[in-house]
Amino acid sequence: MDRQVTENYRKLPRQKRSQATVEAILTGAAQILAERGYERMTTAAVAERAGVSIGSLYQYFPDKVALASAVLDHSSDGFAASFEAKLELGPATSLLASIDAMIAFARSAHKDAPAQHRALDELAARLGRTGKTREISARIAAMIEARLALHAEEIAADIPLSAAAALIQIVLESVTHRALENHPVGSETGMMEQSRRMILAYLRHPETIT
Repeated sequence: MDRQVTENYRKLPRQKRSQATVEAILTGAAQILAERGYERMTTAAVAERAGVSIGSLYQYFPDKVALASAVLDHSSDGFAASFEAKLELGPATSLLASIDAMIAFARSAHKDAPAQHRALDELAARLGRTGKTREISARIAAMIEARLALHAEEIAADIPLSAAAALIQIVLESVTHRALENHPVGSETGMMEQSRRMILAYLRHPETIT
């Protein structure tokens, strides 16, 4: 763990049982943040949701701020790790296959818990942890750039891969958030399909656009 992450903990979980306890606490805290917001989140409510005593919670987290910061770190790192796993498991046979894997992840990840994603975004600004958000964004962009590099022959030569990766990340995040929050259930499918076409039209040589 980096220094910022370890500062969130009073005691680091070393054993499997303690790690399971902390995982339950972080999961419960993330749920309550999404349901009630930071102001109405209490350590007592989190302990109850996690099925642990308040004393157990305080064994690992000194206060509400540290707990919320730990939730932000845990969720952000988990999101990046899940994205990496999705790309590694997905086919890399073509640019289209790679873009589809990215879109599928963006859609499923945000659809599962849109309120939680929104709450964590607000929490990062409130706690002064926007640096963590930028760090995760940089990690995601680097993964996208690495995958694009595998398909360089399908991408227009005048498009820098780093710029393309940043644009793809922004498009997927923005479209997914807006589709799920502002449109009826099911309409996000069409919006994600349009995102796919837009990304491919930007990346590919003009003569290969279909």
